[in-house]
Formats: sequence, C-alpha cells, structure tokens
Amino acid sequence: MSTKIAMQLNAAVGLASTMMAGAMMWLVLTQPAEVASAVANREYGAIAIAVAAQLTGWLHALLRFI
Repeated sequence: MSTKIAMQLNAAVGLASTMMAGAMMWLVLTQPAEVASAVANREYGAIAIAVAAQLTGWLHALLRFI
C-alpha cells in the first residue's frame, strides 16, 4: 500500500469517526433522557439508529445547501 493511499484512508477514517462522535454528542445534548435510558437498558441499536438518522439529516442539509 502506498503512502498516499494510506494517508487518504487515515483521513477518511478520521473524518468518519469525527462525524459519528459529533452526532453522538449532539444526541446527548439534545435528547439526554432518551440516550441515558437506551444506555441503561443496553439498547445500543436504538442509539446507532439515532446517530445514523442524525448523520443523514446533516448530509441532506449539506446537499440542499450545495
């Protein structure tokens, strides 16, 4: 694997993890009771679905802006 491809892959993984962390923090700040309840009940699927919905909402807003 060349250095250029490795750096691009590293950047893509870093960007994806930053976006997911941002979406998770957004959910914690806007819906703290639901997130705490889901974590307490070990319903991580609900959190994953909420994060994915948040990310698609951001992508939709970005594409509408462009």
